[in-house]
Amino acid sequence: MAKFEIGLQEFWGFVLVLVRTGGILSAFPIISSQMVPMRVRAGMVLAVTLAFGPLVAPTLQPDWLEPLKLSLGLASELFIGVFLGFATRLLLAAVEVAGSIMGFQLGFGMAVQLDPVTQVEVPVLGSFLVMIASLLYFVVDGHHLLLLALGSSFALIPPLGAQFHPPLLVDAVDLMQRTFNFGVKLAIPLIAVTLFIYLVLGILGRIMPQMNVLFLGFPLTISVGLLVLGFGLPLFSSLFQHTILELQGVLTGLLQEMGRG
Repeated sequence: MAKFEIGLQEFWGFVLVLVRTGGILSAFPIISSQMVPMRVRAGMVLAVTLAFGPLVAPTLQPDWLEPLKLSLGLASELFIGVFLGFATRLLLAAVEVAGSIMGFQLGFGMAVQLDPVTQVEVPVLGSFLVMIASLLYFVVDGHHLLLLALGSSFALIPPLGAQFHPPLLVDAVDLMQRTFNFGVKLAIPLIAVTLFIYLVLGILGRIMPQMNVLFLGFPLTISVGLLVLGFGLPLFSSLFQHTILELQGVLTGLLQEMGRG
């Protein structure tokens, strides 16, 4: 009977790790895309679970098999995983917002395409920046940081040990505000350049009324805007990397808040 109880606890410990890992990979960008076959995603979840499973030794209460407590526990584990993956998705969503703002400033507001990752229509420039950001995320080992966050979550929040306090909502709103600020920061240089071009064109239109400002404005704005975007890609890379490192600290703080009894 003792051996059976130990085996049962180890089995449910593995299930809890599997649920949390499945949650984070189901919300993680690119991997959760429909372009990735279901078997590949399931294999990745199982591989990560097998890597973290032996490191997690959950202490389960005697009444942990009650249906209500077990359901709530599994739901909390799934929420933790989805929350970690959603935080990364927010970062790429901020890049998409920046691309939408830039596209609107350049006159690409109506140019949209189907994003193969999210299966929704997004602006062309936003989709382009999201692809660059996705590549940069793996170049700067952002997926390693996500695995470190997953490993830290088991240390900070033991299985079935999550505590959801009201301040957690404030921290989550702060995280969304940080990502939105990041998107605005990315778009500010192009906004400033296009605003300067519109100002110059407006002055020229007043000085020389015979000049067709509308005919001259579109190609000039697009050309200068694309040049600014091209020369600004190194800055975009640096700012994106810095934001990823900041996100790691924010996630750690949120995990500590959820693990606080």
